[in-house]
Amino acid sequence: MSNSPDEPTVQIFAEGAWLQGAMITAILYGVVIVLSIMCWRTLWPRIQRSRDIGYRKNLFFFCYVTSLFMIGTVYVVFNSQMTQLGFINNRFYPGGPSAYEEATSSAPINTAFVLSSWCADLLMIWRCVVVYRDTRGHFIVIILGCVMFVATVVTGTLWLVIVSRPEQATSGWMSFSFLFPYLSVDLAINIFISLLTVMRLLFHRRRISTVLSPAHGVIYASFAAIIVESASIYSICSLLYLIPYALNSTIAYAFMQILGEAQIIAPLLIIYRVAEGKGWTTHSAPVNSATSDTIRMRRMTYPHSSSTSTHPTPLNVEISFHTETTRDDSIKMPKSPYPEYITDHSTDKAGTDIPVATIV
Repeated sequence: MSNSPDEPTVQIFAEGAWLQGAMITAILYGVVIVLSIMCWRTLWPRIQRSRDIGYRKNLFFFCYVTSLFMIGTVYVVFNSQMTQLGFINNRFYPGGPSAYEEATSSAPINTAFVLSSWCADLLMIWRCVVVYRDTRGHFIVIILGCVMFVATVVTGTLWLVIVSRPEQATSGWMSFSFLFPYLSVDLAINIFISLLTVMRLLFHRRRISTVLSPAHGVIYASFAAIIVESASIYSICSLLYLIPYALNSTIAYAFMQILGEAQIIAPLLIIYRVAEGKGWTTHSAPVNSATSDTIRMRRMTYPHSSSTSTHPTPLNVEISFHTETTRDDSIKMPKSPYPEYITDHSTDKAGTDIPVATIV
């Protein structure tokens, strides 16, 4: 007697994809918890020092991490609830749990999914703008980033409107007709922004390595590795969903659930690694390992106080080193095990000086 359900193989495979996707999503949420705690532990001491440099940036990152953590929590909680409703409460739904998951729409899941995507894109665009802020095309990058972010907001909002319509109840949650182009646009923007940022950082590395030494450009290679790594997390997960969906494979159900947490891990990893000053891999040389015996300075100028002077007066910096010759009384010789003698002088009746040794 067989214990297998009397269902087609395709339906069983689809149900397994839904269930396994929910399990992997819960595992990725554990990664989100760990990364959030690590970011909080890194940023909170800096926030407590109100006079520290970058106080506002650290406070913004702290609130940003908290928001992502809350979004990820909402996503995994309601995704688990949907799994329970499909596989337990409505197990006899026509077509099985897979059909129930496809036909049911969850507003919290959809909202958390879109918000996490917007937050990840906003961080990537912001970092790209910061990298290009000292270039002539700074405003072009700002305008381009704004247009891209507006594109993701518009497509994401339209998808939320489509899945929330009552007439879409038969295919609300899995309204792939607009989810596919939305994720395609978001993926293209993410990859383009990442490549744009990496190109600028690598240009900086080449320029500094030429002027100073190759060791000084290692930090830019590390930052570029961070961007590549963080973008690849979301990009790979998006491709793992888009390709099976284009091939009409039910395994896309699993990867679509994973996307909600994968696009939260990417910005958390950026914030933590940048705050810690670590590179992408252990093979990347840290910045502190690049030492130099010379100090390079540029000539600094300040305007002369006289209004008749038209040339700035150079400010010369001189560094001198002096050897310390003062006595350090903190270092004392150990006491000798042999007796010490103190020589005293006395005179006899004839007035002759006689040395006398006394044991201390």
